[in-house]
Amino acid sequence: MRAPKVILTLTVSIALSGCLPSNEPMFSSRGVAPETISVHNASNEIQMQDQALALKALTRNIIRKSTLQGAAIGAFAGCGLVIISASNAKNCVTGAVAGGAIGAVAGAASGKKQAAKRVELVSPSALVRAIGKADDSMDIVSRDLPNLLKKQDTELALLSDRMKSGQISEEQYAHRFEVIKANKAQLAEALSLSAAQANEAHKNLQAAKVKGQTGLDWHLSATRNLTRDATSARSAISLL
Repeated sequence: MRAPKVILTLTVSIALSGCLPSNEPMFSSRGVAPETISVHNASNEIQMQDQALALKALTRNIIRKSTLQGAAIGAFAGCGLVIISASNAKNCVTGAVAGGAIGAVAGAASGKKQAAKRVELVSPSALVRAIGKADDSMDIVSRDLPNLLKKQDTELALLSDRMKSGQISEEQYAHRFEVIKANKAQLAEALSLSAAQANEAHKNLQAAKVKGQTGLDWHLSATRNLTRDATSARSAISLL
């Protein structure tokens, strides 16, 4: 994460030092110099990039915590003391019950009751924490992204006017344009992936509910809302 931040900072610094010299007359629509806007926007771009990458990591974590999984604790036939996958969980438990594989550990009567407990689908409490962190990051993105996009558009318009008036060259304008273009693309990619991952987690929870796990209504609603919010944020970004 640090490498893109360094590159962006250096790129902006180089661009500004080359295209916005201090002896140039200040051009502004509201009394704010373009170079001041560029520096401020560059800082906001770095912060938003950090938030988008954090959101991507947090939604990926929700997928991990929502993936159906079971720990075979007893002498399950063909399973042993390992973590079994969602696709094998049902077969493992069914086989253990039908074949009486856990009869050696527990009585035949209690074996069937224990079999259902030996496979944990998802942890609701762990998911609450994971979803909460992702929601916090999503709130920051939803709050700050529209303002950043507006400022980027304003900056490009000011720099375009300055280029047309001969105060900066086309190459100097293009330099900052490419920085903003790259930032928009990075944000769009991170938000698209975040939405996809939140949706995947939602599907995982639906599968857990189908398999009989209860108490997931809030989690299902939260992941659906997270998918919607990330998709909405992504749709606000127009790639250059």
